[in-house]
Amino acid sequence: MIDFLHKHWLEIFAVITGLLYVYLQIKQNKIMWIVGFISSLMFVYIFFSSKIYAQSAIYGYYVIISVYGYWKWNGYGVRGTRCEVETLQNNHPAPRTSHLAPILGLVVISIILSAILGLVLTKTDSPIPYYDGLAAGFSVVATWMVTQKIIQHWYFWMGINLFCVPLYASQGLYFTAFMFLVYFVMSIIGLKEWKKNIESISRDGTND
Repeated sequence: MIDFLHKHWLEIFAVITGLLYVYLQIKQNKIMWIVGFISSLMFVYIFFSSKIYAQSAIYGYYVIISVYGYWKWNGYGVRGTRCEVETLQNNHPAPRTSHLAPILGLVVISIILSAILGLVLTKTDSPIPYYDGLAAGFSVVATWMVTQKIIQHWYFWMGINLFCVPLYASQGLYFTAFMFLVYFVMSIIGLKEWKKNIESISRDGTND
């Protein structure tokens, strides 16, 4: 048991911080970006070592976008117009919904990006290039949606999280596979919580 924990300690710690990241995301706590920064750094190494190259690259992207997300959630991207200032709740942007057309556009972008990544990965020794690329392509777009607090990102994550469970299990990353199964459940909870928040803001202009 001790040998097993010693061998997988980095993955276990990355999983714990990853779960904490999603919990803080549900609560709209901007500290999530700091936790995500740390967790993502660890997963870069874990996935690269497992030859899941697209996921290693995507977590490198998470490291970078965590800085942008923290900046955005602190309201630094909001200018002084009345409309923009009113989108701030407790000094960070309130969650919002997006129309169907932009969401469909983001889906198309995700598919194109996934295909490109899958094609690139066929030139490596990745055992599952298109599978890996699909998860990464949609994750890039979904994470950007989080920085903008677009509530539909939870639907993206539901699909991504469920999709990634067999991906990681096939490479022996069982703790990570379990984490993404939990992520799937947390995505459902997150969607409900953000919807409640939007309804509360629409009703009385407060952020409970």
